[in-house]
Amino acid sequence: MYAWDHVVELAIDYWKKQAPFFPPLTIMKINEKLNLVMRDLYLYDIEACHYTIMKNLGYDVSGLNFEDKIERNIQIGKMMRKNPRLTSLLRNKTASTIDEYILKNNVSEDQIVIRQYDGLILTRTLRETNVNEIPLNIRKHFEIFIVSFDRSKYISYDSSHKITIKGIAFRYPQIDRIYEKICKINFSNKSAIFKSLHKIKTEFLNSNDPNLFGVPLKNEKYNILLKRYGEIEVSQPTLRIMDTDDIDKQKYFDLYITPFTKSIVSEFVR
Repeated sequence: MYAWDHVVELAIDYWKKQAPFFPPLTIMKINEKLNLVMRDLYLYDIEACHYTIMKNLGYDVSGLNFEDKIERNIQIGKMMRKNPRLTSLLRNKTASTIDEYILKNNVSEDQIVIRQYDGLILTRTLRETNVNEIPLNIRKHFEIFIVSFDRSKYISYDSSHKITIKGIAFRYPQIDRIYEKICKINFSNKSAIFKSLHKIKTEFLNSNDPNLFGVPLKNEKYNILLKRYGEIEVSQPTLRIMDTDDIDKQKYFDLYITPFTKSIVSEFVR
């Protein structure tokens, strides 16, 4: 087992122990009936979900700092810790509110890409967005949305020219830039798609930049996968002078990039 697999297990265990003070930890479920590469999707969610619902239910929220998300969530978490009934109430009200938006807008199952704890990613826009004074606001318009082949994660590019990446453990800036290149492919031209994919793969596997392959850890350390020795932990100075020919680049590509390029190929080789 790789070190980062162990860290993921520890993280999951930690968040389970924090329940019920945080939203339940769930595996992302992406609609299996929909394509792996989609255009024009819409993200809706309840802004400041627990705060908004508490206010709607008549709780005194005057002592909560709405402007500071982290502080606000800590404050609400403490309230939930002291009052398990509040935890159940907030979760049930959140779920029923999302259900009501689906019903009032006649949203069908094949229009829901992902149902999140406090929102939806849809293939269409909503007409009703303020039910019972708990608004479901549109947050993003995804121009391109690429689902991994196993439908456990996605990368996307929105109308604000921002990349959204979800479900990928141990991301780091150098890998995110590869995802950005993938999202900016010209998907209206099949020939351009495959040329771009080939270029991305060639540049990745031929890269002489060791920083592209350093998975950040704490204390300015990095994990590196070597062809002969497997996974090792190195410092930043050591990483900078490493010979990239010793790095198992294909392993990185298979882990981080192939789940999305495989989806693209499966969608456009038809």
